[in-house]
Amino acid sequence: MAKKKTPKMNQTTDYEQIQRNIQKAKGNPNKNIHHKKNNSNYGGYNSAAKKAEQQKMEEQHEKMPLWMKITLGVMLVALLVMVFLLNGPLKENILASHITSIISGASCLVVYYSQRWSPRSQSTFMKILGFVLILLGIIFIATGCYGVYLTLTA
Repeated sequence: MAKKKTPKMNQTTDYEQIQRNIQKAKGNPNKNIHHKKNNSNYGGYNSAAKKAEQQKMEEQHEKMPLWMKITLGVMLVALLVMVFLLNGPLKENILASHITSIISGASCLVVYYSQRWSPRSQSTFMKILGFVLILLGIIFIATGCYGVYLTLTA
């Protein structure tokens, strides 16, 4: 004789039973993702190796030294002072304009040199920008020095 199914204490509707069966058929969506939690390396990438790789990348790109930060600040202040002086009391002074050209060329070269401590990889754009900075630095310094020479000898 076949057994009769006894009703459970918690009677559910047909809709709830269908949804429960669908969920059982799908399985647990959170299954096997516990390795992503709490830095566990169960069946996944070794987190210690990952941290070591990040630390290695940080060591390759050292921080900008203090003397370089001071040099960049001094160049910025010098440029601002010369620009304000050229727009004010030294408006007609030719020697001041040539000195400003030399300072701006030196600033271009200092900014190019400061890229050495940049943590970014050298993309094509950064290489082109570096070339432009070197070119402008050399041109500004050369024309400024030549202008100072002509001004002082005349």
